[in-house]
Amino acid sequence: MTIFLLVATPLAHAVPPEALGDVTVTEIQADPTKKAQYYAEWFELYNNSGKTLDMNGVLIETASGSFTIDGPPIVVGVGDYLILGVSSDTSINGGVDVDYVYDFGDVNLDGPDDRIKVSYDGVTLDELDWDSSWSFTPDNALACAPNASMNEWANDLPGNWCPSQVFMASGMYGSPGEENEYCGEEPNVDNDGDGYAEFEGDCNDEDVTVHPDAIDGLEEPHGEANDDADCDGVRDDGATDDDGDGWTEVAGDCDDDDINTYPGAIETYDGEDDDCDGCVDDVDDDGDGWTEDCPEACDSDGDGDIDDEDIDCYDCNDDPEDGGLYESPDRPEVPYDGIDQDCDGFEYCDVDGDGYEASADYGPGCDGFDCDDANADVHPGAPEDNGNGIDDDCDGVIDIPDKDGDGFTAQDGDCMDLGPEDPEGYSDAQIVLSAAVFPGATEACFDLVDNDCDGWIDNAPDCDRVVDAATVKGGGLCGVIDGGASLFAAAAGLVAMRRRATKGGV
Repeated sequence: MTIFLLVATPLAHAVPPEALGDVTVTEIQADPTKKAQYYAEWFELYNNSGKTLDMNGVLIETASGSFTIDGPPIVVGVGDYLILGVSSDTSINGGVDVDYVYDFGDVNLDGPDDRIKVSYDGVTLDELDWDSSWSFTPDNALACAPNASMNEWANDLPGNWCPSQVFMASGMYGSPGEENEYCGEEPNVDNDGDGYAEFEGDCNDEDVTVHPDAIDGLEEPHGEANDDADCDGVRDDGATDDDGDGWTEVAGDCDDDDINTYPGAIETYDGEDDDCDGCVDDVDDDGDGWTEDCPEACDSDGDGDIDDEDIDCYDCNDDPEDGGLYESPDRPEVPYDGIDQDCDGFEYCDVDGDGYEASADYGPGCDGFDCDDANADVHPGAPEDNGNGIDDDCDGVIDIPDKDGDGFTAQDGDCMDLGPEDPEGYSDAQIVLSAAVFPGATEACFDLVDNDCDGWIDNAPDCDRVVDAATVKGGGLCGVIDGGASLFAAAAGLVAMRRRATKGGV
């Protein structure tokens, strides 16, 4: 067995690999045809540990056998590659500069179906298991794309591997000792729609829950158990409480390396988001449990916008010297005082719930027209109840009834509004006529009555005369002739017409 010593960082700083993912398999030539298999097979390991590694003692296992790297220290620097092959002769191995030679009798790779397991002292560093579905092409090394090369979980996914297109020599393809190319022609396309493309570090661009900005948990929406949803090379690390503060990333810890940072921590002016609400230094100055500098925390529906669909959740007054202690989203609103105690952006001006705001007489915070905000039956447009001594419709006049029931009162412009309770005791006929006289009624001809209360008598288009109601004697009864004869005759005629209509007459 031939051993090659790599020249890298001094040996004194080299340590053995110790954790899953410290070393990853990144390229494999397992199916050469242009050169003999027992000369041209090779595979590549990548130092992903962040430390200079001494690979002496690392165990390599495949379906055909195994070998242990031994001999003088095999030192691999941070981010460097170790090329292991069956021959170091570039004239017969396809032009590969091999760093460590192993015996073909110990390990020979099967292109369509095999595995490589890398371990040290019983700890698995990486394990790759492939089959014929992995798009092996003879003489083209199978290469792991850069977005997955440094991740022992992501390099298990077939979609992150493809035949190398980098020409070497003698019709062989591969990039040993160099970063591989991306698989496919568009690594800048976000295929799964999670906001990250392959070249931006998405280690599985076929899964929307996996990307560099994800929280790595045990179940959706934080990936799945035993994966690496945030593509940092550590499986399910978002489900562990790394800093011992009682919170994991999945539970909401926004900095799991700082024991003083977690949801509910006390926010201080330190340039950090201590309480993980999405805002930095949003300190509760007035001590009421709410802050005013973090609208992000109010995005309750998670759409990225603070709008009417979200709850009001931040302090509208955090000044302890200006009543801030008494203004926050959980405070009861005091009506009419011009102060927004519950921070919803509105003053409480409709206490009786009738849909009309109180008038300014109630306090500086209101400018509506409800003259009695303690009575839901009193508001602008409400029906006036005669005799109750209340201005029901808030028009400034108390108890102006609609005596004849035609929908109009004298205040509304009804020029004839008679009823049974009228002190002068008008007849039924007169009251019937009164109900037909109101603003907007149809004007009749030759009855000497201002039917539509516009100040003119008999001014309908079909009439051949127009009389000024003011010139007719008895104008107090809407232009009725003195003595009421015409009024009585018109009323009697109206009653007769109604009787005939009831009996089926015309």
